[in-house]
Parts: sequence; structure tokens; C-alpha cells
Amino acid sequence: MILLMNIIIALVGFVGIIAARKLSRQTERMDLKNHFVILGIKVVFISAIVSIFYLSTEKNTHALLILTGLLNLIVFHFIEAFVTQKKLIKNRNLNV
Repeated sequence: MILLMNIIIALVGFVGIIAARKLSRQTERMDLKNHFVILGIKVVFISAIVSIFYLSTEKNTHALLILTGLLNLIVFHFIEAFVTQKKLIKNRNLNV
């Protein structure tokens, strides 16, 4: 059950990576606002998935479901950040 949930969450994370990459290539500017919108959508979907699995499993696996779902979200969010970081840094025009 935990493996199935994490596979579904990984698919959601992969869709987020593809959406961020497409947005960064399509638009002239990849703002942090777009990045946060994608994160918010992923958090909502992943929370819903974890909640569905949370309700349908035994009590002794609830903490494991939440922790693995959160770890999966964090990993895919960092991968998404690495995919789009060049575009985000380029738009900020940092003068150091």
C-alpha cells in the first residue's frame, strides 16, 4: 500500500517537473510566483493522495505514510528546482 502511494506521488512530482520545465522554456520569465504555484498545486494533490491512503490503512502505518509522502514531495521539489534554477537565477539579475 505504501509503495503504491509513493508511486502515485512520484507521478505527481514528475508531472510537476515537466510543467515547470515547460513553463521555463515557454515564458520569457520564470518567476518565483510560477514556482510557488506549481508547489502549491503539488502540495494539495499529494495531501489528498496521502489522506486517501491514510483513511484506508491500518493505524500502525499512518506515520510511515505521512513521512514517505513528505519525503517524496521534498525530493521531487528539489529536482524541479534544479531543472528550473538557471532560468530563475537569470531573471533575478543579481549584482554581487
